[in-house]
Amino acid sequence: MAGASRIKWGALLGILGLGLAIAGVFIVLLDVGFAVGGGISSRANFQTILNTIFLAIGAILAGVALGLLSFVLYTLGFASLRKADGRFTVPMVLCVIGLIGLLLLVGFAGLYAASIHTALGCGSTDTTCQNNATSLPGGSVSLLYGGGFLAFLGLIGAILGLWRFGSRYQSTVAKVGAIFYIIPVLAILAPILVFIGAHQVQKRLRRAQAAMSVPMGPPMAAPPPPSM
Repeated sequence: MAGASRIKWGALLGILGLGLAIAGVFIVLLDVGFAVGGGISSRANFQTILNTIFLAIGAILAGVALGLLSFVLYTLGFASLRKADGRFTVPMVLCVIGLIGLLLLVGFAGLYAASIHTALGCGSTDTTCQNNATSLPGGSVSLLYGGGFLAFLGLIGAILGLWRFGSRYQSTVAKVGAIFYIIPVLAILAPILVFIGAHQVQKRLRRAQAAMSVPMGPPMAAPPPPSM
């Protein structure tokens, strides 16, 4: 019961985190495209674009933080299920590795946000200040690639664990959600399907638990011996 509940709430946090991250990335790409297309013609435009990017990075950071919490709940869910089924040990370990990767990505995003914040103080024509402010240290790139690789391993663990969760409790919806995590576009629907599947499993387990807790009727008395 605890494993299904943790997976369900982990999927819900994944839905919220994915929505924030996608919105933030879309805004950043939109602003960068606007700037590349010659949209920066004054200091006011420059400040507006940087402020928008700064807010978008905040949304991405919030999305990554929710994704981190989602992975934590997935990991705890697999840990609970591991007590009854040893097949969840590998997914649990991979999810722990993925958590480390997500922390590294949070560190990289934090450094990038700090550089954007510094660039807000630069003039629109001061390209030297802008370049220095938005140039990240060489080591920070390793946070991006290393964190991305470890997070990818964690994603594999989550997919494997969710597939085994759906198989164990005969939830086709949860298994489809696990598969959708692999497909870039359909990955948006993955946590929604996992949430629905885990909720259905949780309801089924509650009904089974309630049925088992129904007290049995009093034992039938033995018939009296026949009279002689």
